[in-house]
Amino acid sequence: MLVPMKKAALYALKSDRDRILLALQKTGEFMPAPGEGDDGLPGRGEKEQEVEKIGFALKFLTANQEKKSFFEPRIKMPFSDFCRENEQARELAKKIEKLSERIAGLKNEIFNLHAQIEQLHPWRELPERLDGLADTFCCRLFAGFLPEDKLSAVTGQSGDFLAHIQPCGQGDDGRAIFALCHKCEEAEFSALLKENNFAEAKLPPADVTAAELAQCLAREANEKNALIEDLKNEIEKAAAQKDLLKTLYDKEASDCVRLAAKGAETADTFCLNGWVRYDRQKEIRAAVASVTGAYEIVFCDPAEGEQPPTFTVNKKLVEPYEAVTNLYSRPLYTGIDPNPMLAPFYFLFFGIMLSDAGYGIILTIMLFFVCRLIKGDNMPGKLARVILMGSVSTIAWGAMFGGWFGLELHPLLFVPMNEPIKMLLLCYSLGALHLAAGMSLKMYMEIKRGNWFGALVDQFSWFVMFAGLIAHVVRPDAGIGFWLAAAGALTILLFAGRENKNVFRRLLGGAASLYNITGYISDVLSYSRLFALGLATGVIGMVINTIAGMLWSVGLPGQIAAVLVLLGGHTFNISVNVLGAYVHTSRLQFIEFFGKFYEPGGKEFRPLAFRTRYVDIVK
Repeated sequence: MLVPMKKAALYALKSDRDRILLALQKTGEFMPAPGEGDDGLPGRGEKEQEVEKIGFALKFLTANQEKKSFFEPRIKMPFSDFCRENEQARELAKKIEKLSERIAGLKNEIFNLHAQIEQLHPWRELPERLDGLADTFCCRLFAGFLPEDKLSAVTGQSGDFLAHIQPCGQGDDGRAIFALCHKCEEAEFSALLKENNFAEAKLPPADVTAAELAQCLAREANEKNALIEDLKNEIEKAAAQKDLLKTLYDKEASDCVRLAAKGAETADTFCLNGWVRYDRQKEIRAAVASVTGAYEIVFCDPAEGEQPPTFTVNKKLVEPYEAVTNLYSRPLYTGIDPNPMLAPFYFLFFGIMLSDAGYGIILTIMLFFVCRLIKGDNMPGKLARVILMGSVSTIAWGAMFGGWFGLELHPLLFVPMNEPIKMLLLCYSLGALHLAAGMSLKMYMEIKRGNWFGALVDQFSWFVMFAGLIAHVVRPDAGIGFWLAAAGALTILLFAGRENKNVFRRLLGGAASLYNITGYISDVLSYSRLFALGLATGVIGMVINTIAGMLWSVGLPGQIAAVLVLLGGHTFNISVNVLGAYVHTSRLQFIEFFGKFYEPGGKEFRPLAFRTRYVDIVK
């Protein structure tokens, strides 16, 4: 059910603003509406940067500590403790930040050291000290790289000069060489080198050989690596206080949310506009009154054309399916909540598509524990409960169709593989019911809006025509079916194009609408996927059992292989077909069902509240 919203305008003294916002955040019932160009209260930007730093420190701490359980328990904390300033946590955040910067700096230095070692690699066979490789009084020294294919040509032409070339090791830019020539021929010899793509290299002026310098740099890199390990040990010790960082993160993030609500203000007062559920007005007044008596709150209905946020309230069994709808889009405030009607069909369709009672039992047990681990009404928790309920449906449909781990055992209804026509009729009947539910919801929406005539000629006329067609097929001799179908078709033909005043265009529009009957037939045929996916689950399960049976007869090695095939095969079959059932059931809801009535595009009702990631605030 869509909950009606009230527009609220709160006026109070600016001196009470922070405490009022905290009280509203604690209540969790008021959604501030940001004004034009509203960038929040002063300090919001700094607070967001602080949250980012703490978040980074937490990630860094998690990445550098021993692996923990995937489902770490949330921290339980009273509200007063949660709001209290914790200098120890801030110091810890700064310490982690410094450690991360130090480690990043050391890694950068190690990278540079390895780059230098790599540069020295072609020269490591030189017996001379690097600072001794320099020009002399009468000779010019060239050190650098020549392409391998140019080396022999340069060496051959060097005989024309007072020069000597000493090849060294291989580098990325070619063969490393030393060339020594008399200064009187420096220009000509330099030109020869350049013609052959010589790339000059600069060697560090060290008083050791290249090999000794590389060893020295490697030792330095090892020392820095050891220092990183020491710092990581320090981080590991700091990880024992990780809960402090988690609490600080949630507190600072909550402060950020509060600082985002500014509203309009004068020198001494402020005004905050927003949205409130119609049944939560007393709670808002009480929250503000707990802070100050100098305030005024005005509640009113949304103005015409205004689009309030959307909030739905449903029964426990329906509530999880809100996650499926929200994946598509939230309903418009002026629309309708589809979840009460979507839930039973989703439950049925998911079970038919999986339709193996054995698989359903395993999934139900697994998801029961998963749902206990995922706390809160968040999206993952709701989706887990949707699949849990689908697993229960799978057990029921599996028992009716006799599907037990790919075996056919005592079907309560019939075996789809043996009686495909019956199964298709069942699927099409459920599909027709699903589509009729969607059309009924559209008719309900039109009536609710006062458009009785539209509901009659645009939706009810289709029901009359389809009822007549079915009656004519069942009892062609009765005649009533024909006249009902004709009455429905004639109504559509005359009124579906009523927005056109031109008679010809009006009839043309009606005929086009009547042609849409092919779309309805196509929609109904889409429900054959219920049979197809259920059949796929059963056939794959049977193949797995057949292969395992063949392996079992081979002997002990075959029996071991058969067990592995059964475990791996059925696990694969469950995984793939759960995914398929989820996707195709959602598809039937989004395309066929929603296409008949649904009005998407609603805004989420997101009141000011403590949405903590790590901490559960307890009373």
